[in-house]
Amino acid sequence: MGITLELEPGPEAAHQARDEVRYHLRDRVENGLLTDLQLIVSELVTNSVRYGRGETIEVEIAVAEDGSIIGEIEDHGRGEVAMREITDQGGGFGLRIVDALASRWGVCEGSTQVWFELS
Repeated sequence: MGITLELEPGPEAAHQARDEVRYHLRDRVENGLLTDLQLIVSELVTNSVRYGRGETIEVEIAVAEDGSIIGEIEDHGRGEVAMREITDQGGGFGLRIVDALASRWGVCEGSTQVWFELS
């Protein structure tokens, strides 16, 4: 079981992603894990809106029988995803949050497609 979302890269994209994840997966994913999943997706979609090329953001999430989750966020960028320094002006926390919550995560080489696993 899983979901696929196509989001317009605007100010409501992260909120829409969180709502869709909760709506579609609330009966398949334990509540604490669902909260972590929503936060990971929200952070990655926010990065796609902020740093992407302005194209449709694709979100794919699959839930395995054992409850583990695999997800991907693709914004069709041609750059690279890098950890930013945390500054006094804010920012730089998104990928640190993903790193803290996900079991594993990474970036598909040569793209801004980010994948994650959560268990």
